[in-house]
Amino acid sequence: MIVAKNGRDALQIVDQRGIDLVLLDVIMPALNGVEVTKILRRNPSTKDIPIIIISSMTEYKDRVEFFKIGANDYMPKPIDNGELMARVDLQLQLCRLRKEVKVANEHLRSQNHMLEQHISRIERELTMARGVQRAILPPGDKVFRNLSVNFEHRSSEDLGSDFIDFIEDEFGRFSLIIADVSGHGIASALIASQLKVLFVSMAQERDLSPPQVMERINQLSTRFLTENYYFTAIFIRYEPSSGRMSVVNCGHVPMLFMEHETGKIKQIESSSAPLGFFAEEKYSEVVLQPKAGDMALLLTDGITEHTNGSNEMFGLPGVVNVFRRNREQAPAKLISSLFSECSSFGNKPVFADDITISVLRFGNQKQAQQVDEDIEVIRPLARQ
Repeated sequence: MIVAKNGRDALQIVDQRGIDLVLLDVIMPALNGVEVTKILRRNPSTKDIPIIIISSMTEYKDRVEFFKIGANDYMPKPIDNGELMARVDLQLQLCRLRKEVKVANEHLRSQNHMLEQHISRIERELTMARGVQRAILPPGDKVFRNLSVNFEHRSSEDLGSDFIDFIEDEFGRFSLIIADVSGHGIASALIASQLKVLFVSMAQERDLSPPQVMERINQLSTRFLTENYYFTAIFIRYEPSSGRMSVVNCGHVPMLFMEHETGKIKQIESSSAPLGFFAEEKYSEVVLQPKAGDMALLLTDGITEHTNGSNEMFGLPGVVNVFRRNREQAPAKLISSLFSECSSFGNKPVFADDITISVLRFGNQKQAQQVDEDIEVIRPLARQ
């Protein structure tokens, strides 16, 4: 404990030494206790030191004034030593707690700043990744001789990993792929961009059959995919000269093919694993001969797995139902109806997963005479 003779000495002692607490009498020479308190509170280096004022001024207005100028506590004279020590201990504890809170707040501000920088970096990376995702999608719908191709991609709140692309090669063949990479985020989007490169390269190889195209893509993709990533896909090759369409389903949502004359739907399923699991996986094809007005519907599982409040999925039956009712509509209208009815089913404006839908329509459409409600499920035999 250090004793000062007057207020001016008290300020000098506080300024020169590390003082933890100040006991101030109000009536002092040079500077009184009220003036000393005001000076200490204006000084940034002393403004947080606990001050206990001791005075014989016990009127209510005096006590209120002491607290207004910044005193932490007040004790009337005569002093009870036991009570004084208890009040001193309390103010020292409160001071220590305030310092700890201050340090914690400074640490929290520092952590928040680092977190904000981290979030900002992630947002920049996501913006770049979304740009990559947009860049790998086709620029728009396409008409290829007697085949029209319409598609729509809608992203979820997270960065998705759906992918669709189609090309016409120098041999007069049309190739299309729709794929869904596991997971979300930057890694999945980058995998989709690598898939685009593989698709464009392999689909144009003259001597590769459709199953061999996917087998080659699978072999190459297993080299850069980690164990946490894989992708499902459907590959289509259409040759106008022969009217032959080959479909290779690699663990993907079934493709629906509707015969326009009868309304019969063929459900082209998969008999093999998704891509990226096994380097030597064999894939099989289903061969169709589309006629004028026939349609193929391809989609990703974001629509079939969209749920409602009861956790029921829209499912493939929901897709089939919309497909049947809108079979005479333009492909773009059919796609719009699928999105609309799926959204209404889940009563959610935002989908939990990416959704990509594509409709292929062949030749000129004529009004159908009948509707076959049956669905033929076609699962190709596995290649050895």
